[in-house]
Amino acid sequence: MSSETSSSSTPPQSPLFRAIHAPRYERQQSIRDYEEATGRSLVVFWGTITPEIITPFADAINDVGQDSPLDLMLTSFGGDGETALRMAMICHMERNDFRVIVPDISASAATLLALAAESVIMSSTSSLGPIDPQIRLPIRKHYVSARGILEIVDDLDRRTKENPQAFELYAALLADVDAVIYQLAKAAMARTTEFIPELLRLRQNLPSSEVGSMSERLSESLQNQAMHSATIGHAKAVELGIPAEYMSPSSEEWDRLWRLHTYYVAEYGPLPHNNIIEGRRVFFFYRHKDA
Repeated sequence: MSSETSSSSTPPQSPLFRAIHAPRYERQQSIRDYEEATGRSLVVFWGTITPEIITPFADAINDVGQDSPLDLMLTSFGGDGETALRMAMICHMERNDFRVIVPDISASAATLLALAAESVIMSSTSSLGPIDPQIRLPIRKHYVSARGILEIVDDLDRRTKENPQAFELYAALLADVDAVIYQLAKAAMARTTEFIPELLRLRQNLPSSEVGSMSERLSESLQNQAMHSATIGHAKAVELGIPAEYMSPSSEEWDRLWRLHTYYVAEYGPLPHNNIIEGRRVFFFYRHKDA
C-alpha cells in the first residue's frame, strides 16, 4: 500500500479520540449522506429553545452556507418564543427554501418556528403542539406554561373570594409565582399572538395578502383553550392550515431521517432536556443545570 493511500484512509484524529467521539462521527456521516442523497443541507436541533442557543445555532446554519435548500430536523418541547423567531430569521436569511422536519415532537415555541417554514415534513411519529408560551420559574429552574400560570392564579383568586378563610392555604400554592411572574405570563400570551404573522411573513411561498387571514386562523386554533395539551399530527396540521407534507415511514428519505433521529434517542435519551445542535461538521452540546 502506498503512503498516499494509507494517509488518505487514515482518520485525522488519534484512535482513542475517534473512539470516544465515534457516535458523533457516525451521526455527522449520516447527515452528509442525507445531504448528498437529497441535495439539501441538514441541521439537527434537539432540546429547549432558549436565548443561549442562538450563537451555536447561527454557527451551524452559517456553516452550511446559503446556496442550498435547508432542512432543520427539530425535536423540542418548546421554550422562548422570541428565540424561535430569531432562529426562523437565521434560517431564512438570503434563503427561500427552508423546511422543518419533525421526527417526533415539536411543540409550543417549536411549533412557532415551524410556521416560518415553506413546508413541514411529518410522518406517522410526528407531532406538533399548541402554541403555549413558557415562563421560566427561577425557584424551580425550568419553564412552565404561561397560560397555566394565569389559570392557576385566576382560579385561586376566585376561590379566595369565595372562601377568605382559606387565603393562607391558597397563597402557599402560589409560592413560586409572584406579581412579576404573573405579569410576564400575561405579556407572553399577548406577544405570542404577534409572533404568528411575523413568522408567516418569512415564508417565500405565502402571498403577503394571505398573511392576515391565515394568522387569525392559526392564532385562534393553536391558542384555543381546547387545544391546550393537544397532539397535532399530519392530518390535523393540514386542517389547521400548516403547510405539512406527509412522508411515508417506508420511504428512503424518511428512513435516513429516522435512523439519524434514533442516534440521538440512543445517546441522550427519549426526552430532549439537553440542547444538541449538529450539522455535517458542527456539534454543540449543552446540558441544562436542572436536567
